[in-house]
Amino acid sequence: MARTGPPTVLFDVFWTQQKRERLIETALTGTDLPPEDYPLYVLIGAEGPWTPTGLAARLGMPLSTVIFRVKRIEQRGHAERVPNPDDGRSFLIRLTPKGKRLLDRARPAFRDYAEAVEARLGPKRVNTLRSALIELRQAIDDELAEREESAPLDRRVV
Repeated sequence: MARTGPPTVLFDVFWTQQKRERLIETALTGTDLPPEDYPLYVLIGAEGPWTPTGLAARLGMPLSTVIFRVKRIEQRGHAERVPNPDDGRSFLIRLTPKGKRLLDRARPAFRDYAEAVEARLGPKRVNTLRSALIELRQAIDDELAEREESAPLDRRVV
């Protein structure tokens, strides 16, 4: 049984995530872009087009969640499905001109806030934090993989 004690570093990550969400909401005020969808708009607009599977992998999100959120973006008229030239069985998701215009307004607004936060920290601390977060994600992945390997067969995620 797990012991109780002071908050773990994962609670610090949670609290930081809450602040990050507030910063995105503030930065995107007046843009009509839902803050929770901002990362999808950025990745689809800046790195896309994407297959749903590729986008899910890039975001580290379940495919079902990505498909649900992409459908919302499509319903707003900001994204569309186009044939995948590399695989006729699948499709790519890209921003529509309307979605691109929205991202063109929202992205500089958010970047202004994000870059100001980074300036408060300074480049050395930003690099240290980035490295530490990579290590934290890897430690989480390693722990999950180890727990999955040792789980009884009927409790394993397939």
